[in-house]
Amino acid sequence: MAGSAARWEAVTPSTPDLPATDLAVTLDWRGRAAVLAVAGEIDLVSAPEFGEVVDVVLASGPEKLVVDLREVTFFCSAGLQVLAAAHRRLAERALCVVSDSPVTSGPLRTTGLDTWIGVHSTVEEALT
Repeated sequence: MAGSAARWEAVTPSTPDLPATDLAVTLDWRGRAAVLAVAGEIDLVSAPEFGEVVDVVLASGPEKLVVDLREVTFFCSAGLQVLAAAHRRLAERALCVVSDSPVTSGPLRTTGLDTWIGVHSTVEEALT
């Protein structure tokens, strides 16, 4: 897995009634850590697809999941639910979020999710 990468662009919903989203997600393996770089809006339409991508990555058994939200332009409670569910699934393994914007760090802080999930300003910091 080390050094492998995957990219999901314009994530297509598995539910045909929903429109395609502008969400782009890139997966990069750093040893046993999975780094998901997310760009675009995580809203009510795209959050289920974001959750599906997270589920696929978690099924591969990373020791740590780093979700880089620095390129996210909108982040709603449905996105927070995806992160909370990932935190529960990871159990003893680590989930970290990279955020340098109030768009993403604000909701994490307001809900208190930042006390359960490590929030860092860089991917490198999250990996240590």
